[in-house]
Order: sequence, then C-alpha cells, then structure tokens
Amino acid sequence: MSLINQISHLPNVKSLIKDNELRPLKKLGQNFILDLNITNNIAKVANCHNKNIIEIGPGPGGLTRSIFIQGANSIIAIEKDYKSIKCLQSLQDICGDKLKIIHDDILNLKLIDFEPFPKSIIANLPYNISSKLIINWLKEINLNKDVLIDEITITIQKELANKLVSKVGDSNYGRISLITNLLSSVSKEIELPPSVFFPKPKVHSSVVKITPLTEPRFDVDLDIFEKLTRRAFGNRRKMLRQSLKDFGGSNLLKLANIKDDLRAQDLSTSEFCKLSKLFAKTN
Repeated sequence: MSLINQISHLPNVKSLIKDNELRPLKKLGQNFILDLNITNNIAKVANCHNKNIIEIGPGPGGLTRSIFIQGANSIIAIEKDYKSIKCLQSLQDICGDKLKIIHDDILNLKLIDFEPFPKSIIANLPYNISSKLIINWLKEINLNKDVLIDEITITIQKELANKLVSKVGDSNYGRISLITNLLSSVSKEIELPPSVFFPKPKVHSSVVKITPLTEPRFDVDLDIFEKLTRRAFGNRRKMLRQSLKDFGGSNLLKLANIKDDLRAQDLSTSEFCKLSKLFAKTN
C-alpha cells in the first residue's frame, strides 16, 4: 500500500486530539487547522513535491499529512508540545525515516541544525513569535551560505502578512517590510478566516510564501541597516533629522540627497541602504 493510501486510513485528526487529550495551549499560540482540504491547499502552495521539508509546530499533524500527500520526500517536524507529539505517533509509524520529530522550541534552534540542504520551511506559526522567526531566518540564510532554504511557506496573522508585502506609502509599511524586501521576495497566497482554526483566533490569517534571495537586493552592511531602520521606525512620528540624530541626522540626509523633514515610512529600501552605506563610510 502506498504512503498516501496508508495516510488516508489513519484515524482523523479530531479523534487523535480527543484520544490524546490534546488541549490547544494559549501560551504556545496553538490554533490547529483540522480540515484536510485546507491543509492540502497550503501544501500545494508550498510546492513540496520531491522536497525535504522543515515543519514548525505540526500540532496534531493535519498539515504534516498534507505535505506527504503532496509528495514531499521527508519532513523534520519541530514540536514543543508533548501531547501533540503523541498525536503524530501513528503517522510516524507508517512514515518511518521520512518523518523525524524533534521535541524542542524552534527559538532554541538554528536553521543550520537541519542540514543537509536544500530544504523548504512550512509552518503555521504562533502569532507572538512570527516576526522574530522571519527576521532570524532571513538573516541566517543571508549570512550563512551553507543554509540553503528554497522557500518559506507560513500561515501568519493577516496584519503581519500585510506588513511583509507593504510598499512605501502603505499604512502597514514598517521595518519588517524593509528587511523582507531586502532579503527576499514575498507574496500572499491564501486568506484564512478564524472559522478554519481550532480554537478560533480573534483575527484573520494569511498564507504567505517567502523566497529568500541568494544575495540582498541592495549592497549594504546588514548590521548597520538593522540598527538604522530600528532607530528610524522606533520614532516613526518624528522627522528623520530627529530620529536619526545619532547617525548624523540632517548631515547624513543631506549627503544622501534626502529631505530631512521626511519620516521613516517615506523612504524606500534602497534609500535606507544608501543611508546605511554613507554612515558606514563616514564612521
């Protein structure tokens, strides 16, 4: 019997949740997607056929099943919750070495821990750590050329998804918009209402695909870029001559031929890179 047929004969995810007394924990940001049609659509967006996948927070394994159904070669699943791991056991039994389960917190791990590469990441991320993980991953991929991640397909809060794809002038435009634009290409793929999750969150979600770039979109010292944009958007209501005072303020802006009465949300990624490079040259 093929793996897909074996998966189709497994107990449904709802019954596994009940049998293992799995109660979604708010502190872990657990909101499970139980509808196989929806998880199949997410796995299709992830384009995981013949790929080796890192799945973050598989929970009871609905999306994990769909990843295999869509033809993934292997999955490394990182799960912090022991009861969720128990739910994965029946899938583990039929997948063998194709499914490796790591009982750990993803925040304790680096992508380099999952070699050999290339791999793709798929995750239904807890809202409270989404931004941190996205930035950490993109930075590690950029700084460590041994880490080859083809694509990152993540389900996140819609508000954050809007920030990732925002451009200059958009209301959601911010520091994370700049970092993702500098280091990747981003697209929103699927909108998900609260009703598809268990338990229902108070917000809508989006499935987003992030494709890391082999090199940053613009030549820049990433450390300086991060510090400068953090300062600029940390005081986003102030004019740049004030918020960037520690970086040279009006003098730096004049060198870059940028008006000093603009605010952080008025500048593009390339303009922030220009400021970062000029600061590096003059200090």
